[in-house]
Amino acid sequence: MEHYGFLSILPPIIAITLAIITKEVFVSLVIGIFTGALIISNYSFFTAFTKSVELVINTVADAEWNIRVLLFTLLLGAIVGLLAKSGSTIAFGEWATKRIKTRGTSLLASWILGVLIFMDDYFNCLTVGTVMRPITDRFKVSRAKLAFIIDSTAAPVCILVPISTWVAYVMSLTAPEFERFSIEMNPFQAFVAMIPFNLYPWLIVLMVLVTSFTSLEFGPMARAELRALKTGELLEDTSTPPPGDDFSGMEVSKKGKPTDLIVPILVLIFLTLAGMAYTGGYFEGGKSLIRAIMDCDSATALVYGAVLTIIITVIMYRIEGVLNVSESMAAILQGFKSMMIAVAILSLAWSIGSITRELGAGDYVASIVSKGFPDALIPFLIFVTSAFMAFAMGTSWGTYAIMIPIAVPLAMAVDKYLLVSIAAVLAGGTFGDHCSPISDTTIMSSTGASCHHIEHVNTQLPYAFTAAAVAAVGFLAAGFIENAFIVWAGTIVLFFIVVKFLHMFWSQDIPPNAKKALDVKK
Repeated sequence: MEHYGFLSILPPIIAITLAIITKEVFVSLVIGIFTGALIISNYSFFTAFTKSVELVINTVADAEWNIRVLLFTLLLGAIVGLLAKSGSTIAFGEWATKRIKTRGTSLLASWILGVLIFMDDYFNCLTVGTVMRPITDRFKVSRAKLAFIIDSTAAPVCILVPISTWVAYVMSLTAPEFERFSIEMNPFQAFVAMIPFNLYPWLIVLMVLVTSFTSLEFGPMARAELRALKTGELLEDTSTPPPGDDFSGMEVSKKGKPTDLIVPILVLIFLTLAGMAYTGGYFEGGKSLIRAIMDCDSATALVYGAVLTIIITVIMYRIEGVLNVSESMAAILQGFKSMMIAVAILSLAWSIGSITRELGAGDYVASIVSKGFPDALIPFLIFVTSAFMAFAMGTSWGTYAIMIPIAVPLAMAVDKYLLVSIAAVLAGGTFGDHCSPISDTTIMSSTGASCHHIEHVNTQLPYAFTAAAVAAVGFLAAGFIENAFIVWAGTIVLFFIVVKFLHMFWSQDIPPNAKKALDVKK
């Protein structure tokens, strides 16, 4: 595919840089989209304008995926609106506080729930935030910290667990390459064998535990946590409501119970899983449930689950006398409204991803790594290239599609590093998906935690880059040391050393007493 050289990656660089510096996400994304359209249209301003508008419309109207994800986002906003209006979030927070007695336990519960909801990253992002936000708010956990936990247990966990919507996609990319090179290995077996080498997801999941329970916070996250503990301000910017949190003036029911939150969430989880089984062909016979989930249309399943959950919740609240139908409808509309910021950011982020792919950014970056380098550097270069590509394009799956057909031939040419090279693609792609400001899961995590998007990006980036840097060293070592145990042990030791060093020189100490003062006394 033709590419535009360095200009191919200029739009995302401009958008990401402007967003971080100015904190104006919408304007930055629009400028990035227009820049890309300007390059493609041979610098004709009018053509670039029409190209930009058409691109956004066509991207949003993608019936196969994007429009369904946007619809699910709005529907989940409706569910959150119902929960808020019913008073169940307040009741659940009070109930949970009696059982979750420490700040650390609230963080651990958030992490565990995120790990358990491994089927789909979108579902994870929005569900974990809805359930845990009332609890973490009571223990003065910054929304940035909650967003980091959500984001780090979404895509990184999905790519580590061999029973998720991600597995079938990866297998669909590796299978043709295995057949092409007559590799006698089942793609699923290869995926499982690659899990230990998928260093970045392991490290970022570990980062959540280490920073949460050892007080080794550093960078902007340390400042956010210290601010939350000292002042109770969970957000850096309190002047405007964050995405997914536009219910401050809502009059809530006094009849809400903890079960009025728990039951709808359980119903949503069950119906979404049922939708995955249905769209994956489980009820047609001949497929196991696991296989059906791997083959499912997750976006459609999410919409099915959300619509049915809304209907059931409205009926349940009416029967219980918690909300009447008109009150439920008002809550649903307010929920839609609360998600409009997230919908707008997602639409623009997908659009800049589309223009970046049209410019051939992936092929340009891939052409750099395919040049002659020492064999031992192959895993390292593949990881770095995949990480940069995914960060610039905001997509892990798009990165996988470009890089796996490049990584397999490179590994086969030297007759080694096959599994490590594919794992390097998965790890690098996951990094970009996890922390790029234009990644959909990053946006979803901000929405799920009700955190301003740029605050989430700024506080998470130092942690993500730290894990990525250590993972890069691990992949570099893997090119010279064939013993997986030694590579793993060395990577983990280096990880703890780097985190401790960064905490010593780039942090604001959070007094242990400040955290303990929030613990519930018996």
